[in-house]
Amino acid sequence: MIRRLVAYDTGEPGRVLSVAERPDDPAPGPGEVQLAVRTVGLNYLDVSLCRGEYPVRPEPPMTPGVEAAGRVVAAGAGAEHLLDQEVIACPALPRGALGDTVTVDATVVVPRPSSVDPTVAAALPVTYQTAWFALERAGVTAGQTVLVHAGAGGVGIAVTQLAVARGARVVATAGGPAKTEVCRAQGASVAIDYTGEDFVAAVREATDGQGVDVVVDPVGGDLLARSLDCLAFEGRLVSVGAAGGPPPPVDPARLIAANADLIGLSWGSQYPWRRPEAVAAAYRALFDLCDSGAVRPPVSRVVSLAQTPVALDDLAARRTTGKIIVRLDDEEERG
Repeated sequence: MIRRLVAYDTGEPGRVLSVAERPDDPAPGPGEVQLAVRTVGLNYLDVSLCRGEYPVRPEPPMTPGVEAAGRVVAAGAGAEHLLDQEVIACPALPRGALGDTVTVDATVVVPRPSSVDPTVAAALPVTYQTAWFALERAGVTAGQTVLVHAGAGGVGIAVTQLAVARGARVVATAGGPAKTEVCRAQGASVAIDYTGEDFVAAVREATDGQGVDVVVDPVGGDLLARSLDCLAFEGRLVSVGAAGGPPPPVDPARLIAANADLIGLSWGSQYPWRRPEAVAAAYRALFDLCDSGAVRPPVSRVVSLAQTPVALDDLAARRTTGKIIVRLDDEEERG
């Protein structure tokens, strides 16, 4: 028997999630490996899964958690080369990572360099890969200006760090003085408190009326449509999430008038399986950036498995900054 965090219903994480003793997964099949989980990174995606709002909607009982670091303790045929390695993995739902062990497809497993701590490693798969591909899809280069919403959140900070590493200038929005200070500390040249000022006017002022080359939006809702007014000529808006609710329909005439591109990006549900070579190359680049200090995953809180439902409620209510990591490999945590 192993511990696993299980949602038996749909709703807010604190209401539907609880730690349960469950039978361990069966031995991994061909092309699969089983991890002893060390750390798991939490994401807004996990909140959406609990609410039944994510595009992939596994039926309860379901275990969330889509980014993990751990050690391979069993391997099926064709994956024996990974046995005993320390790795990073993205489990396929409904067998999420929030438990003592998880079985995953070996194609979504990447060896973890010893220079990258497990706590840091668990912050990389979703947030930094999403940020990496958002900037790739938008073609961000040195000298361009990137606007990122929710700049004090996990994806926002990852976008800021990676854009700065490319030589771009970053304008970030966030709610409140404490969060705008986080944005500046992570490298944003301009941080806009959207609770106290009109971010569209502030962006125009910060860019001498020209607008930004790229917007990365993990919030959605009405923010996405308003962000189109922030774009420069031939600007690109990358929508990577909808934490603020589904956006209203976008009139194509607005895109035509601005010669603008609207790009959708869902990394976790597509890229690890459809573009494994590109994902592996992105990991190699991220590991190098971690070693150089350009990437510094902002782990603001480390919690136990039992504390995870409350931590996800805090994430859902936007009471957090940076990244929350669940640690499962401490003796104290194992009880």
